[in-house]
Amino acid sequence: MQPDIDAGRLGEIDLLLASGDAMPSGAAVYLPIDVKSHRCTSNLNDGDNPVGPVHDLNLLDPRAVPGLSPKYREDDCLQLAHYHRLLQAHGNAPADDSSVPVRGGILGPERVVAWFELDTPKFSTVTPQVAQDIDGTAIISFHNRRRSTARTALDRYDYEFAFRHRIVAAARGRVDRSATPPVLPVLTKECARCPWRDPCRADMEATDDVSLVNGVNYPEWRVHRHVGVMTATDLAALTPAQNEDRYAGTPLTKKNVTQQVQHAQAAVAGHPIGTASWDPASIPRGDIEIDLDLENADFVYLWGTRLTRVPLSWPEHAGAYVPFVSFDPLDTVGERELVDALWAWLDGLRQRAANEGLTLRVYSYSSIEATKLRQIGQSAEINGFLASDQWVDLLPLMRAKFWANDGHGLKVMARASGFEWRDEDPGGFASIGWYNDALGGVNRAANVSRILQYNEDDCAATAALR
Repeated sequence: MQPDIDAGRLGEIDLLLASGDAMPSGAAVYLPIDVKSHRCTSNLNDGDNPVGPVHDLNLLDPRAVPGLSPKYREDDCLQLAHYHRLLQAHGNAPADDSSVPVRGGILGPERVVAWFELDTPKFSTVTPQVAQDIDGTAIISFHNRRRSTARTALDRYDYEFAFRHRIVAAARGRVDRSATPPVLPVLTKECARCPWRDPCRADMEATDDVSLVNGVNYPEWRVHRHVGVMTATDLAALTPAQNEDRYAGTPLTKKNVTQQVQHAQAAVAGHPIGTASWDPASIPRGDIEIDLDLENADFVYLWGTRLTRVPLSWPEHAGAYVPFVSFDPLDTVGERELVDALWAWLDGLRQRAANEGLTLRVYSYSSIEATKLRQIGQSAEINGFLASDQWVDLLPLMRAKFWANDGHGLKVMARASGFEWRDEDPGGFASIGWYNDALGGVNRAANVSRILQYNEDDCAATAALR
């Protein structure tokens, strides 16, 4: 579609559906449809009312599909609102009229079109509004007592589009870097995909910006700055009494602020901080302790185990690393053979422990190992083992032990526990590259050795958490 030069809009609409109506000029009225790879509908439960029609798209006779309702996603609806404004600019959609519904469609992998009402309030926003009190004092106000309000997709789109125009205009008029920028950088989830991520991050770190604290997104950032909490250090220094006084009447509850203060304290400290309520006895221990970690690419090619604790009377020795691995191309059969070998070895240890009246625990970090064992093993015995107290996922326990600003990943938690990897650049994504190089014959021996050492250290890292 031709650009809307006056408004500065570009757009490539996937499908246009003639509504059957015509503009006063005689031009056809079109409805925009965008094709997506994600699901666009939800299943209706008995008694639910649909919030828009769903059609099996037959251009000659669109038939309604019972039992489905449009699944509202803000990003989808903002895109459809953009297309609607573009169609209006070209005379193929009527001007805004509250009596005329505005719709756009998403065609998803269900092979149906879900129609979304772009002029119906659907999207909540809690961004605080700064207002002036009678005496001129700036205060925070919200849209209603629930401190949020629902906006239409067109409202949200128009606001965001106008905001970007203001930023462009301000940026074009700014010739001195020392002048106040039109916007300040704020850390949000979208930063991960932004090419300006690193320069903005450097600016935020230089000012110790409060958005560097986990859980502080743009709405929270606005609230914190309005009450005078500008930096992570400011937030870390707040006391419980200050929390209640400063944030009274804002959308940040006492629990919200308390959690963000804890994250800020970890950020300022530069490492996770142990919780006062932590009890080391929370971690189940055993006479035999085995740490387990997997590595995968297209298939799980390595199950690494470490016999961290074994009885002195056993022939195995503490700290022994036992991998079940293949560095040849794998398929589902080969992947299953590795699990069978792992289970035969592990079940043998379980039976020996049971015969001697000893407790055995197998430790993993996160649910991925359990999920893969279930999917690949497909055995009632494995499922029973995973449901028993012999299987221990350490991730929930570390979440109870530490508050952290950088999440509770194994690398973060193990380093907080004093462990360090031997590899100079350890990481799951990096190991996939080493594995692919090994399969392709590129420094095969070195890459095989590097993967095994890295996996052994992952197993030792989970042991260090105890």
